[in-house]
Amino acid sequence: MAAAACGLLTLALAGCYTPDGARLSAQVAQSAPAGAPVAAAVERLTSDGFRCDTQGLAPEIDCSRSRQGALLYACIERVILQPDAAGRTVASLEIPPIACAGL
Repeated sequence: MAAAACGLLTLALAGCYTPDGARLSAQVAQSAPAGAPVAAAVERLTSDGFRCDTQGLAPEIDCSRSRQGALLYACIERVILQPDAAGRTVASLEIPPIACAGL
């Protein structure tokens, strides 16, 4: 019985979020690559669960999402889009380190 309970716990925890910067970078490179239209990049990131601040005074667009871990911690994933001078296409993007905090 204890072995079955441990097996179920392992399966439950296997589906939980684990911070992975390489995975995030790959996902963002596919969703919002440099050269993509800004509106399309923001739309794709939003559909991936990010909230993007397009109303700020800064020229860059800050997108973030919160991810919950299994052991009472949460992580914030961020993407900063830098539009070109005309503001139409993504000139570059920055992916800061994933920030996590917990009890």
